[in-house]
Amino acid sequence: MTDEAGMADEAGMADESGMDEQHIRANLDAIVGQIRQYVPSMAPYYAIDEPLGQYAARLRPADPAPVHARRQHRLAGAVQRVLRQAFGPAAAELPVDARDLRAVNIVDHHQLLNHPLLLGTNIIANADRLTGPDEQGRRPDGGKRPIVTLSCSNVPPSNHYMLGGFRYRGENVPYFKAKENRDAVYYVGARPFDFVERLRAVKRWTRFTPDEQAFLTGYQDHLNGLDHAHTHRHRDQLAVALRGTWPLLFEEHLRKDLPDLLYATMEDVTREFLLDLLGGAGACEENHLTAALFDPAFRREVLDAFRGVVVAWDEAAGKGTHFFWRKYPGRPELLRLYVDGTDLVPTDPRFAHLKVPLEPAAVRDHLEREELVPSVALCVLVLLHAGVRPLVGPGSLVYTTRLRDGWADLLGRHGEAAEADLAARVDTGGLIAGTPMFFAPAQGGGVRTLHAADVFSLGGVSEAYLKTVLGTPLRDLLRVGSSGVYELFAGSYIPQESRLTERVGFDAAASVVHDWL
Repeated sequence: MTDEAGMADEAGMADESGMDEQHIRANLDAIVGQIRQYVPSMAPYYAIDEPLGQYAARLRPADPAPVHARRQHRLAGAVQRVLRQAFGPAAAELPVDARDLRAVNIVDHHQLLNHPLLLGTNIIANADRLTGPDEQGRRPDGGKRPIVTLSCSNVPPSNHYMLGGFRYRGENVPYFKAKENRDAVYYVGARPFDFVERLRAVKRWTRFTPDEQAFLTGYQDHLNGLDHAHTHRHRDQLAVALRGTWPLLFEEHLRKDLPDLLYATMEDVTREFLLDLLGGAGACEENHLTAALFDPAFRREVLDAFRGVVVAWDEAAGKGTHFFWRKYPGRPELLRLYVDGTDLVPTDPRFAHLKVPLEPAAVRDHLEREELVPSVALCVLVLLHAGVRPLVGPGSLVYTTRLRDGWADLLGRHGEAAEADLAARVDTGGLIAGTPMFFAPAQGGGVRTLHAADVFSLGGVSEAYLKTVLGTPLRDLLRVGSSGVYELFAGSYIPQESRLTERVGFDAAASVVHDWL
């Protein structure tokens, strides 16, 4: 799973009662100062004073090298196949090509639009495309080209950003049961969105006012009324729901000219791409990517090179998995796999008999049956292989850069100078996460940070609001979310004796940083 989940929520990082503006600013200065000191890769972003709209325009990469262009074309084919799984024949009306994959958001978990720290990623990544003309061109029907997001689905419904459902008016609204907390979203079957019934069953429905109840009922009807005719898995339902709710973040007159938001799980896209490489019997392509899986000597070097990188593996600590997760027998859960000789073997000794030979035919067979799920590390290697610029969060900024540098070094040591140079030139510095974007006045004064359902219930943000956000300096936007970023890095990078004990939440930070609120 991605490591952005370590970020703190906006509610409850510190008791902000009694803090005056001077105190809040001093606290933010201390937080940002320590992030810049102890996580130097983040430091430059807190100094970017250009408006968000201009920053977003710089996230679009130049035309790729010819070899990367060819690989991106194949990757676009993989994305299209994944979209067909969710949208059926309608996917033909959602054209995705290599232009849409030269820079993609890899921060988000595969779930409903919800948490403030994920809600803004597609805004930041595409801010320059949301109002006015779009220089990326148009679809054949005249609409803007889509936003493609590669999301992580090997997370459980209980993950920090989802908590079994979504959040509305300060309350968790579940549609998963507590006993499903360990399931992997990747393997969850199709299900109704039934949070109204669940709220009634657990006697929490009356916590909402009649107007709020009406919104929740309408929202549930909207989700269930979308075209799920071709969805047989929850991850496909979510792709439909994400496309169908994205416009609700914006007031009605803005919706007609928005780019579509298309989520495809990184695991599925990587699976489809690998199946393309593996081909039929005896047709496995020989390249450095397949060598990482099937060449014993090179595979060992890869395992050594990425040991300890977040989202990769650390056998001594019992973390991560080697290249793939395996489906838990009879449950929608994941088993960790480590290489043992020429096999991938579950670390749980009860399932040692479910080992998978590291040979093309066996891996292809398990991928086709969805018994293997590519790890985030393998997904990132596929993106690097295709020269895709991964748009990142604070945590993935660190690990994608380490994976890129380690991959380029390995290729260079094996005499693949051209490939090493191509890998080293992939820009992993496109930061698009780490701050909330949506706020509203709070009762009694100040502001409150909004989750997606809050924004939907207010009718979406206005064009004036959106243009103000696009004109806000990036450093100010990041400053508001700095406490969440601090929580992410505190345990691994900031010495315990130096850690701050008082941190400002998003509401208070926004109230002093964003004077336009």
